[in-house]
Amino acid sequence: MKLLTTIAAVLISISAFSQDYVEYNEGGFSMNGEELSMEQIYDLTVLHKTGRGNFRRANRLIRLHKNGNLRNANNILYGLGGVVTGLYGVPSALIGGIVVLFDPDFRGVGLIFLGAGTGLSVISSKAFEQVSSIEGCLRKRDKQFKKVADKINQALAAGGPLVQSSNQ
Repeated sequence: MKLLTTIAAVLISISAFSQDYVEYNEGGFSMNGEELSMEQIYDLTVLHKTGRGNFRRANRLIRLHKNGNLRNANNILYGLGGVVTGLYGVPSALIGGIVVLFDPDFRGVGLIFLGAGTGLSVISSKAFEQVSSIEGCLRKRDKQFKKVADKINQALAAGGPLVQSSNQ
């Protein structure tokens, strides 16, 4: 019985290593030990129709990382957006909550203010999340590229090995 289990484990490991698998590690992609270029990764995302948005976001983060002026302008824009939406959202939510609790005649208006204020507060917090440091750009880039690799691997697992159809 141990022999059969060992043989099965060896066959499974051989079949796992023989499959195409895209790996991402700190700014570089590889498949079967061979380094892949960004153009090849983009072609894979287009071929399998998956991960294109993540690839685009990661490349934007690379541009933000390399260009300090672009990163500062981006941070100022998102910071101002966060402040403005927060300055309107928090008081609106407070006023709406007070109206809902204490004035039953205007409960509908209070709910509108409460919902709008809460929504703007969420938008404000999301805007502040977009503000990036140099390290934050790299961390977010790695997260996006890992999603690209995972999506490509899922497409490869679903579709089998990398083979282009004859009509392309």
